Amino acid sequence: MIAVCDSSPLIALSAVDGLHLLQQLFDSIIIPSAVYDEVFSSTKTVASLPEFIIVKPLASETPSRFLKMYLHAGESEAIALALECGIERILLDDKQARDTADRLGLKVIGTLGLLLLAKQKGLLIEVRPIIKQLIERIHFRIATNVINRALVEYSESPL
Repeated sequence: MIAVCDSSPLIALSAVDGLHLLQQLFDSIIIPSAVYDEVFSSTKTVASLPEFIIVKPLASETPSRFLKMYLHAGESEAIALALECGIERILLDDKQARDTADRLGLKVIGTLGLLLLAKQKGLLIEVRPIIKQLIERIHFRIATNVINRALVEYSESPL
């Protein structure tokens, strides 16, 4: 399975030493140039580009220009790249970007969903401690009721 990824899941997973989960969950992760610039190039949020993450520039900038009227550059390019390459799965956290990708027919998964998927596949024992670390380390924003509902559904105690 291949997925296009935005900046936020990369930054979040990096903050809890969890980038390896992406490699275990997907055959490859593709990011557009804007995401590379946001995460690996200018800000140095993440130390270096892991081998399993492929940077793919957009062939046409027109769709991302339209999306940039409503979304950030990384989100816009990630959605445009997924559509351009015919990749159904996209990794996004921002609510507006998730809604846009969903309306365009993409299958969206966020950082919480990635962690739950990793637990489901036996790659993690618990998600709760990782969510707490994300909140403490990078002020990860997601509604507490959403977190708690997901934790309870996966047999963990709420925050």
